[in-house]
Amino acid sequence: MTVLDGTRPELLNNVLRIRWIMWLFLVSLHLITNFHRVSFNVVADLLTSEFNLTGAGLGNLAAAYTYTYLIMQLPGGAMVDRLGPRKIAFLSGAAMAAGSIIIGFSPNAALVFFGRLLIGFGGSVILINVFKFQASWFKPNEFATLSGLALFISSSGTLLASTPLSISVDMIGWRGSFILAGAVTVLVAITCIKVIRNRPNDPGNAPVYSTGPGLDSEPSGQDGTPLFKVLPEILRNGRLWMLFLINTGIYGGFIVFSGTWGISYLVHVYGMDLRQASFFIIPAFVGYMIGAPLYGFASDRLGSRKKPAATSFIFYCLAWGIIAAWPGLLSPVLLYAVSFFIGFGTPGNVLTFSMAREASSPGNTGLVTAMVNTGVFAGMAILQPLFGYVLDLGWEGLIIDGARIYTLEAYRLGFLICFLFGLMALVITLIYRENNLIKS
Repeated sequence: MTVLDGTRPELLNNVLRIRWIMWLFLVSLHLITNFHRVSFNVVADLLTSEFNLTGAGLGNLAAAYTYTYLIMQLPGGAMVDRLGPRKIAFLSGAAMAAGSIIIGFSPNAALVFFGRLLIGFGGSVILINVFKFQASWFKPNEFATLSGLALFISSSGTLLASTPLSISVDMIGWRGSFILAGAVTVLVAITCIKVIRNRPNDPGNAPVYSTGPGLDSEPSGQDGTPLFKVLPEILRNGRLWMLFLINTGIYGGFIVFSGTWGISYLVHVYGMDLRQASFFIIPAFVGYMIGAPLYGFASDRLGSRKKPAATSFIFYCLAWGIIAAWPGLLSPVLLYAVSFFIGFGTPGNVLTFSMAREASSPGNTGLVTAMVNTGVFAGMAILQPLFGYVLDLGWEGLIIDGARIYTLEAYRLGFLICFLFGLMALVITLIYRENNLIKS
């Protein structure tokens, strides 16, 4: 029985309305995270020129965001389970705001690196925090749909980091744009601490929240059990490691294209200007936004996580295969299509979080989803500098306005690596043994 059964109608209506408002504020923080995740795509050449960066140097700056993500996933997941969504939302928002403002005032690349680390520190637990809230305020058979919907909404942050960011850079500069983003994040963080409630039945909640036991399918969590006692059971779970590797293979390539090197590829190889190139990246974000809720909804309706995820990754691999192997330049139509299907093929990985909950004991949603989520940022941390290293190997010495210009052949080798990572994820998905689910 859930609290939605047998609850007085007036209380039920309030719960339904208020939980969605709280969920939207939490998701808005993930929107800001997505903005920062891909923001370097627009400012890559500006940073390269101002701080005299190599391709590997820019890749490391971009990947700095992921380093603290990797370090913070497991301890961050434990913190989410213990502190709850309300405090985590405020602390993570404050850290991201500080990092963004620091980047805006940075006199050198080292301080930009520190700002990215701080943004990564704050953003590292935001999606896990959303999952924890969903487990407490919604039904189990709504989890995948909500997760997809959360990514659909928060992906608008990546849209903001394309053409709108390029317009902002033209108007107030890249420094002013990051300072503005930090100021907005401060407002969101303050709002979260005011309105978020961890669980329906927490002591001290207003009666509108305390509607009886059973709304959330998430038990109390670790109940004070130290992390070192909980962690070994999780780390011995082979299925969680498979989900980790799936995320390692998929998401890093999406960020390589949409967040770091896609615009540079279009500018260097196709001779586009920054504004033109940003329009060709938008289909990747649109594809992601369409795919995320679609795969989540299909998963809950079909009673399967594996089938929609595998379908998603097939699209992903086909897109990377085309851009890596196509002889010569792609036509504009094909460029748009490849961009779209790189995005559309990525968000099947959101189902790994539902699979993680179903492959582990209840009560530790934050921790198990954090472990699986670590794979996302492992892929980003590996692929972004690796892609930059491959470009440097193929560099022929051309520099324009202080920025290195790379050849089509160098980019194609980098795209091939993204394809191989995606193929690994697809194969693991196909051999994964999922639980039998009941259709919602």
